[in-house]
Amino acid sequence: MKPSMCLWICTLKISFLCFSFSVKPVSSVLHSYSDHCFSIVPEPVPNSEPPGYEFGSFGPSQSGFYYSDGDFRVVSSNITRYTNSFSFYTAAVSQTDKDGVFMIEGSFELQSPFVLQSLLYGSGSSKGSVSTPHVPPTVADYTNPFILKLHGFWYESLGELCMVGTGSSYLKEGTLLTPVAVLKLHNIKTSSSITSLITGTLESLSPSNDSNYFEPISILLFPQLNYKFTFVSGDSADELSDGSDPEKNLPVYDVLRGRSFCSKFTSLVFRNVYNLQYTGCRSNKKCLPCDGVIANLPGSMSLSAVDCSDVLKRVQILLTFDDNTKLSRHEKRFDPNTTLIGEGIWDDKKNQLHVFLCRFLDIGNSWSNAHVGDCTTRLSLRFPAIWSIKETSTIMGQIWTNKTVDDSGYFEKIVFRSTENRIDTLYRSKYEYTELDRVSNLCTEKKLARNKRQRYPSPKFSGMRFSISVKSSKGRTGWGFADALTVNNQLYKHTHLMFAAINDDYERLTRWEPQGRVNISYIIDIKWHTPPKLTNEGSASIALDEKMEITAEGIYDADTGGLCMVGCRKIASIDQFGNASMDCDIILNFQFAPVKGFKNERYIRGRIRSIREKSDLIYFHPLDVSSVAYSREQARHTIWTMDLEIAMVVISQTLVCLFVRSQFYHSKRQPNRLPFTSLVMLVIFTLGQLIPLVLNYEALFHQKNDQGTVLFQTGGWLEVNEIIVRITSMVAFLLQLRILQKAFLSRSNNRNGKGLWFAEKMSLLVTLPLYLYGAFVVLLADRGNYRCNTVLLPTRPVDYWQRSTWDDLKSYAGLISDGFLLPQILFNIFSSSTENALSPSFYIGTSLVRLLPHAYDLYCDHSYVEYKGTSIYANPAKDFFSTAWDVIILIGVLLLAAIIYLQQQFGGCCIVPKRFSWRKSYENIPAVGQS
Repeated sequence: MKPSMCLWICTLKISFLCFSFSVKPVSSVLHSYSDHCFSIVPEPVPNSEPPGYEFGSFGPSQSGFYYSDGDFRVVSSNITRYTNSFSFYTAAVSQTDKDGVFMIEGSFELQSPFVLQSLLYGSGSSKGSVSTPHVPPTVADYTNPFILKLHGFWYESLGELCMVGTGSSYLKEGTLLTPVAVLKLHNIKTSSSITSLITGTLESLSPSNDSNYFEPISILLFPQLNYKFTFVSGDSADELSDGSDPEKNLPVYDVLRGRSFCSKFTSLVFRNVYNLQYTGCRSNKKCLPCDGVIANLPGSMSLSAVDCSDVLKRVQILLTFDDNTKLSRHEKRFDPNTTLIGEGIWDDKKNQLHVFLCRFLDIGNSWSNAHVGDCTTRLSLRFPAIWSIKETSTIMGQIWTNKTVDDSGYFEKIVFRSTENRIDTLYRSKYEYTELDRVSNLCTEKKLARNKRQRYPSPKFSGMRFSISVKSSKGRTGWGFADALTVNNQLYKHTHLMFAAINDDYERLTRWEPQGRVNISYIIDIKWHTPPKLTNEGSASIALDEKMEITAEGIYDADTGGLCMVGCRKIASIDQFGNASMDCDIILNFQFAPVKGFKNERYIRGRIRSIREKSDLIYFHPLDVSSVAYSREQARHTIWTMDLEIAMVVISQTLVCLFVRSQFYHSKRQPNRLPFTSLVMLVIFTLGQLIPLVLNYEALFHQKNDQGTVLFQTGGWLEVNEIIVRITSMVAFLLQLRILQKAFLSRSNNRNGKGLWFAEKMSLLVTLPLYLYGAFVVLLADRGNYRCNTVLLPTRPVDYWQRSTWDDLKSYAGLISDGFLLPQILFNIFSSSTENALSPSFYIGTSLVRLLPHAYDLYCDHSYVEYKGTSIYANPAKDFFSTAWDVIILIGVLLLAAIIYLQQQFGGCCIVPKRFSWRKSYENIPAVGQS
């Protein structure tokens, strides 16, 4: 036998023995249910009936939470840092030969918080629905970092479940472990109520010195199936009411508007965040429904649905006080010490949701003994029917206790308000104007000049709701939305819908008619740009944007387009008890654009300023606001302009291809002149054709699958032209690359090549530092200088973008391409060449093609704010475009082309003054200037 074959067989035997030893402990555990669970649920014999997927209050998929007092080292720290949730998927439920005992097969999984769909539960499986089992992955990966395949038995009358199994764990280092564990759960009954709580433990069966070992973890779950709403039904509605006037609350049918109770509350109430106001709290001891002193009072809370009934209009909820110390918005850890569980019912008479809330008790170092109790906390939630400048929350409520002041756990009343206020939920709501007297005193009426009458947007016009770009006098930038809330006594949204049918006729009116003044209210949200912060671990933490919320009311004059309002803002800084104050000394002035006209009037310009003294602590510097206004007529005009620019791009690229082809034939007809072509110029020109192809040329037309603006919904017209431009650019690049190759070869074979290479090196020594210095100036000027731009014609809320350093460098590359003739001029000077190395059609035609976008930019009015991607021909991402740059580039490119013409007629040094003595030394280079 060959030595190599013998070595292979020995290696195979050793590997088989190692595999056998590694599998043996797992196999023994899988068959040792009696060793770990016999005292809890004796092992019966399963029968052959078809299995199900539900048992007791467990559904096919059940979510829960875990707590580990030690190091849960078999799971990546990137997972345990953000969440402590898990999922249990039931694979099979089989009957056994013992009544009331069922064999259960399932999987215990931990998932990444970035792919975890939900930590909470729906309303459970309805009767008659078909449940499908979850198929766990065979091996853990980054989306499922910890998986245990378990089997065991459930004792129905005792509510005990015990399971054993093995699985896999995937660590961030790429290590794959095979943990073995036993799962023990208690209180799994066939029915459940508010006080029902499933608890248990998950313990490792590996030795403590094994890499698969982990410290025991305690488990807490909420029953999912067969939940009975019994806690609220017998309680007094007066005890649960917050005392508000039912007439000032919206009835539930105005909130639901045809949707089911559970679906509407899930989307509106349970996906919101609520700011807290501690009304009577003057010490940390009586602020929250829990014992002890809390150092940092939470500023907000959230509500989550555990179970819901559409018919009964009842809901089981979790109330979570948000931790102010969270480093990331992805952190969703469950803490029973800051969470309450309760049941709620909608009261049609009070127009409120009444909720009993209970605490989790006996929560220590383990959750295995936790239970629900102390149900003395009350919550009421309502939808205000009347808004004002100081109260614009779509959802409000209170939290209080029925304990006395001397009782343990007593706390003062807490008021909460929604932070995400949805205007579309305000059906039947009303707005009360309370600051119109101040508006009349602070806002002066603008006199209308009859010789300059123009039509301005009607207050019912869709453009009254717009996005804004904000810049403070200190240079800070931000973006936001100005949402019109009401026009006179009607909600703006419904007013706009009624007006939409006659909107086209209104825009076609040519006769000026006075429109008058109307009362109007706005909600303005501004987000300041905030850079991401680094945590101690070195990972990027997504910081919450700093916001500025202003509610304003005032007068809009439809004859002048002037809008003047008084505003109130919620001050970001709050006191030690979480109570925010309000500043109502704010004036907002906006000037709308005329409905017709394509000049500078397309801006909506405005200013937000504080009328407080500068010495006041809450004074802020004036904010300049701008936005884009447009009518349908302007939209049609802009779309026509876009079509024109697309055609101009196609024509320009085709001309470039033809001009490069003429240079190719010129060099082919007169090969003796090819060595006198500057290789640096050819490289710059070739890269100018290559870079757009490499750097995703689709950016020229925006993303083809972007449906964000009506400009790109053209039925494939953009895609066709994009293909044409790509083809012509590729042909021009290949031709130019061929010219570069032939020039290099002819230069190498030329008998005067030494002098030509010397001239090439000299031109490179001049141009390269010049280009690098220009890039340095761009970087220096770009530092801290960000320009905000907005969407021109949005079909969804206006997006904003910041022009980055990379964008400026790409524009600088376009500037270098504009001056592609500069290296040829320097080469002609240093070589004293008199050859016609460049075809006139090439350098004149290409120069004109480079100039046309700048001439077009000068001709067109680009005073409005542009959206990234809408400017196709004079694209600011490909070159520098402004009035100054356009003039400079026009003069510069024409000057370069004129110098090339003079050099090819009178010699390369014709532009160099004769008094420079060094000129003659280059003229004496032997035979360089002759063919």
